[in-house]
Amino acid sequence: MAEGSIEAVFVRAARLVDEGRPRAAIAVLESVLEVYPDNAAAWCRLSAAYLEVGEPSEALTAAKRAMTLGQPAWAHRLASLALVELDRHDEAVVSAGEAVRREPDDWRGLVTLSEALAHSEPEQAVRAARAAVALTPGEARTHEVLGDAAMLAHDWMLAEQSYREALRLDPANTDVADKVARLEHRPSDDARRKRKPVRTRGEPGFERVQRIAWYLAVRRAAVWQAVLVVVLVFASLAWVGLGALLFVGVLAWRGFAGLPPGARRPLPALWARARLVVVSGAACAGSYVALLVWTVVTARGGVFVSLLVVAFCLAVVAVANSWFGLWRMWSRAR
Repeated sequence: MAEGSIEAVFVRAARLVDEGRPRAAIAVLESVLEVYPDNAAAWCRLSAAYLEVGEPSEALTAAKRAMTLGQPAWAHRLASLALVELDRHDEAVVSAGEAVRREPDDWRGLVTLSEALAHSEPEQAVRAARAAVALTPGEARTHEVLGDAAMLAHDWMLAEQSYREALRLDPANTDVADKVARLEHRPSDDARRKRKPVRTRGEPGFERVQRIAWYLAVRRAAVWQAVLVVVLVFASLAWVGLGALLFVGVLAWRGFAGLPPGARRPLPALWARARLVVVSGAACAGSYVALLVWTVVTARGGVFVSLLVVAFCLAVVAVANSWFGLWRMWSRAR
């Protein structure tokens, strides 16, 4: 099957979904994957089709397969949607956050993040949806999701404004029209009219999404640090150590720069809110310093293998702490 014919199959599958025949689309996509099992786009489309028929477990399996084949952002968005359907909301937030980190300029990632946060953190969901609207104000879906999040945050005025804007951009959307009608026809004595809106502006708090982002950033840098230290045991060259330092340094900086609003706090404030994050970060930093010293010593002709042992052990501590922190958050949510 040629590349052009694969695209034709994708178009056919999309048409089947639009016609309300997602099962037929699944059959078509599965036939493609029998021939091209490593086609990441096909796995993503299969995941989306499974979501259409209400089978989130199969959708999650397909999305995970796509993640390993070169479609990380799209696959993470699909995985997040499937995890929400499975009531695994903390994991959904993690997956959506990873999609945003990988493609920060894609409004679809922010929309998915808002939907994942809506279950337990509606204020954070509003912020994510606001970011999506700011990124693509002409997209009706971003305004609709902002309205949904505002409803959960009890900000009725924002909800109505967002729904009306979504309807202006997409007048044929009957779902949004129904939402506007429900808001318009609430009785004057509806308790929701009297309820004070939840604050959705101002300085973001340090909540679950910020903790998860920190754990992921530290874990990513620490994993690579540990792997590169093992490489240096067999290739004891100063220039290799310098390359490892530069790579991990850039990785750590990108992770820090990609933290969500409210996550970057002074060290005392971070210690008060997430001690495991600080411990993991300190261990990772200690590993980095040990590797830096080893590189300098090696460049001057010395041999100090014990520094590599220290660097490896501290990196493992950082990884283990981050994993434990994530596991504890997920287990508490179940």
